[in-house]
Amino acid sequence: IGENALSEGEKMTVFPEPRPGIEKAPTLLVRHAEDAYGGATNLEYTVSGYAAYSKVCTHAGCMVSNEDGATLVCPCHFGKFDPTAGAKVVGGPPSRALPQLPITLSSEGNLIATGDFNGPVGPGGE
Repeated sequence: IGENALSEGEKMTVFPEPRPGIEKAPTLLVRHAEDAYGGATNLEYTVSGYAAYSKVCTHAGCMVSNEDGATLVCPCHFGKFDPTAGAKVVGGPPSRALPQLPITLSSEGNLIATGDFNGPVGPGGE
């Protein structure tokens, strides 16, 4: 995915590479103004306004795919996550944030993962 793939406020599903074990992990790539990020967002894991979070809801494992404004919403039980604050829970039953994936730009200008998610993907892992 190139650096200009998304405009501010947009999101897309991606499958990270080249990190072993996460290449099949559905991930939400979001883009916001760089100064919009705060709270629990690990700013060292963001680049050029992009942040990447696991798409697997931490409540029951459904795919977070909807949105309500800038808030990410799980369609199964309506868990809500704020991507500008480390994908922290802002509504519904999930008890923890979506794990964040560290990303950077490659020398070719593509977004790439630089490590593993900063927490367990999906339900459990408390």
